[in-house]
Amino acid sequence: MADKQAALDRALDDHEDLLLVYQPIHDAKTREIVAAEALLRQRRESGEIREAAIITAAAEDGSREELFALDSIVVTKAFQDAKRWQDRAPNVRMHINLSPREFQEGNVLTRLTSLVSGCGIDTKRVAIEITETSYIEHPDRTMHILEELKKLGIQLWLDDFGTGHSTLTHLQKFPIDGIKIPGTFVACIEENKRCRAITKALINVAHEIGAKVIAEGVEGEKQRESLIRWGCDSIQGFLFSKPMTLDRLETTLR
Repeated sequence: MADKQAALDRALDDHEDLLLVYQPIHDAKTREIVAAEALLRQRRESGEIREAAIITAAAEDGSREELFALDSIVVTKAFQDAKRWQDRAPNVRMHINLSPREFQEGNVLTRLTSLVSGCGIDTKRVAIEITETSYIEHPDRTMHILEELKKLGIQLWLDDFGTGHSTLTHLQKFPIDGIKIPGTFVACIEENKRCRAITKALINVAHEIGAKVIAEGVEGEKQRESLIRWGCDSIQGFLFSKPMTLDRLETTLR
């Protein structure tokens, strides 16, 4: 943990070792890129790029100031990058994750509003991914924040729906535009009837309330075929695209 904290301290002092990569999200049927999710990576001294362990350090053991500072760095860079690619591909959304603590402790609405106006990004092409733990402790406060974000035109997606403290009440009460089915379900849909049943049910429920569905962790063509058959809208996974740099994404979009 000391190593993670040291890495977090360095990252907040000097952003040079932080890198945002983007994993495309594809239309399940046409394979067209419809969105890209921002993912934080960290350069090591060896030059290797790995998933940023500092996210865990900030979320679990960092101070609120450290966590919010890291979130601001990521969101600012993601908004700036999205503004670049949306000049070329205006219909491609940018998805970004926010820590649950942002909704429980922080002034996320004010900071996001400021960043949106500063970057000049099309808010209709921004999607915030939240987990269900974001609003379990303070549902009224979170409801207000989500409603204000919706007024800005920002889409709201439930990440990893069906895990953790999942409840269908969340879909009933909160203004969700879509859900993301976790890869843990997708990975076993070919051989496990329970995974198939859960995945199909999640897709059906989402569509019944007017929400879209992204299936994560899609790595095989048979998985994709099943998801299309069940009506899944979009897929994300190594079958089509691994996370890539902004330059590579822009080239792919062209």
